[in-house]
Amino acid sequence: MQGKPTSLPPVHWPFIMGLAVIKLIVHFATNTNYGLHRDAYLYLNQGEHLHWGYMEVPPMIALVGKTARLLMGDSVFAVRFFPALIGAVSIILIGLIARDLGGRKWAQLLAGVAFLVSPAFLGSNSLFQPVSFNQFFWLLSAYTVVRLIRTGDHRYWYWLGMVAGLGFLVKYSILFFFTGLLAGFLLTPHRKVFLTRYPWISMGIALVIALPNLIWQYTYHFPVVRHMEELAATQLVHMSAADFLVPQLLFHFAGTIVWIAGLVFLLRSEKLKEYRLLAWTFLSVILILLLLSGKDYYTIGAYSMLFAAGGVAWEHWLGSRSALLVPVLLLLNLPILPYVLPVFPIDKMQEYLVGMKNRYGLEEPLRWEDGKIRDLTQDYSDMQGWEEIPEKVAHLYHSLSQEEQAKCMIVAGHYGQAGVMNFYRKRYDLPETYSLNSSFIMWAPEDVKFDRIIQIDDNPQTSSRYFEHIELIDSIENPYARDPGLIYYMTQPKIDVQVGWKKLVQERRKEAGY
Repeated sequence: MQGKPTSLPPVHWPFIMGLAVIKLIVHFATNTNYGLHRDAYLYLNQGEHLHWGYMEVPPMIALVGKTARLLMGDSVFAVRFFPALIGAVSIILIGLIARDLGGRKWAQLLAGVAFLVSPAFLGSNSLFQPVSFNQFFWLLSAYTVVRLIRTGDHRYWYWLGMVAGLGFLVKYSILFFFTGLLAGFLLTPHRKVFLTRYPWISMGIALVIALPNLIWQYTYHFPVVRHMEELAATQLVHMSAADFLVPQLLFHFAGTIVWIAGLVFLLRSEKLKEYRLLAWTFLSVILILLLLSGKDYYTIGAYSMLFAAGGVAWEHWLGSRSALLVPVLLLLNLPILPYVLPVFPIDKMQEYLVGMKNRYGLEEPLRWEDGKIRDLTQDYSDMQGWEEIPEKVAHLYHSLSQEEQAKCMIVAGHYGQAGVMNFYRKRYDLPETYSLNSSFIMWAPEDVKFDRIIQIDDNPQTSSRYFEHIELIDSIENPYARDPGLIYYMTQPKIDVQVGWKKLVQERRKEAGY
């Protein structure tokens, strides 16, 4: 890789920083309108059990959650602060990539606006999940490659190795991007760089950073493999080629005109010939995930670099008139934003989404992971009613005598229920809730002294092999909640329940491979 001329257009900081600030304001103004997503409660509980890995994800999201709570407390705003911040930083990186590709202020503006109003990225940056940080590391990887090509400075290979390693600790799907990137190098004259030592040193750096998690995976018999097998059996089985490809044109709605322009310009323009590997990277990622029946949204992180190239393309074709596309993006994407930003109360949100479905046939965003169309997005439904559970469990628990409380164990059927219970346990003065679902299997103690339980479940409990008396106490009343959150009080043991619990924990851990 030869260094390129160092003369570049200036970074138009007023545009870039202005868009980044707007991004933050949008998220800060909407982030607390609904409660936390069920998955957030899992990741926040992982933060209370810091380790080099978990059944579902690498360790980074747990560390971010722990940091947010230490710095800002246990609030919805605190939990969603870092995803919003990483979205704002992404706009800055996109502007810098556009500049490095030769884009002037209008290219930088259009690329940033395309990201800003993208429904996909607005949705990602509204959730406390690994996805926001994963998408950021895909973008940071692309930026590092662009700098490597632009400057010819081999030290960027070392940075790329660090980015790859840290990205692996965020989400394993970064392997898709780097597999695509490898294809991009091999399909272009840049392949000759593999005759030098730098890419191999970069791979070594990435491996060293990822090694603690790889050791953890080996120690626990690679739970990520079992998690992916379960995911494939329960969710990916519903994905057809059309289910995967059609959303690619809908993720960014009007922003599609920007990323497609970027893809075409990378493939055909002499101006961006040196950066053509980015186009091959994108196409390779699409092909890989299509062949693997991956979820449609796994590809989203690959689009941000195309926004940068698209800004350059439109500026090349239209000059300053490319700025006219900015109001087009804003006006066309505005009606779509409620699908990803909680701008309305939940009842009004459902009315809006149902109206859009009935009038314009916009039903694909309302498709849940089971393949069915409903009246709310799955993410919105997954944010409703959760705090009712600890509130109602606390009412039952504190109605018991101290002796009864001392012998009462609280058990949840899945990670969302256990997660919300433990997130709010201090607020409601409750003991730790246990579960044998997901990563909670790792933390459940085998020896617990109890003769009664409060059980939270989504499945009706009409009988029990452990207890004679089962009483349904309460449930989630929020009509928009995905789960019923049934709360049972079980007493009068049929067997030695402490021995039964220990045996059950051991069986579940064996099934999970721990």
